[in-house]
Amino acid sequence: MTIDTPRNIERPVHSREPFPRSKMLFLYPLPLLVFVIVWQVYTMTDPQRQFIFSSPHQVWCAFIRLAGNGELFRNSCVTLVEALAGFTLGTTCGAAIGLSLWYSRLVSTVSKPYITALGSIPIFALAPMIIAWFGIGIVSKVALAFLSTVVVAIVQSYQGAMTVEPKFFRLMQVFGANRVQTFKTVVLPSSLIWVVNAMKLNIGLALLGAFIGEFISAEQGLGHMIVRASGLYDMATVIVGVITLAALALGLSWLIEQFERKLLPWRTSD
Repeated sequence: MTIDTPRNIERPVHSREPFPRSKMLFLYPLPLLVFVIVWQVYTMTDPQRQFIFSSPHQVWCAFIRLAGNGELFRNSCVTLVEALAGFTLGTTCGAAIGLSLWYSRLVSTVSKPYITALGSIPIFALAPMIIAWFGIGIVSKVALAFLSTVVVAIVQSYQGAMTVEPKFFRLMQVFGANRVQTFKTVVLPSSLIWVVNAMKLNIGLALLGAFIGEFISAEQGLGHMIVRASGLYDMATVIVGVITLAALALGLSWLIEQFERKLLPWRTSD
């Protein structure tokens, strides 16, 4: 006995529907809440564990103390100013250099190994030299943040300029546009996405550069606060500093996303 089965049976298509926003707001803090509970339970009964790993209660008490006496705010402002200054200079100069390399294939070819070499050097290796040149003040931290971000901006903006489809250049030639007009009309708008992506990457790199400078030699800043606290085995203060750095990175990333929505409203984002 045979059973006739239709050949053209439509198979269900498994589509990934967007998750409800109300449930996402609940799920975002869930891993963090589980981690904090496990951390507190693990350390609450053992003083030695509290000394090594601290505890959520101790971290909260340290946060209240540092926020109350203004130390956390002062150090956060110093690190934020250093990172923002280096980020602005590095991204602006890097984007300008990367886009200008589009004008000359010879210059871009000659400069490529130098850019690659600069980008391959760990910023930690450059920090002692930069601090010796510019001192332990804010200038050396800005310089480290600048060096951390400029190469990424150069590479990203140059890649954006070189990935423009040739048909647009041929169209500009048909209209009789010169090289400057082609750059303003085609190359620059097409490279904006790459420049914005460089800004997203450079937020963390700028904070890293400023932190490394403060970590090696500084009189203020979150890096200085963390180094001093670690020397005193004050793990709660160290963790407060790390959390503050993460909060600064998240806040600056959010600002970049808002800027992207204004600059590129047609680009969809999750």
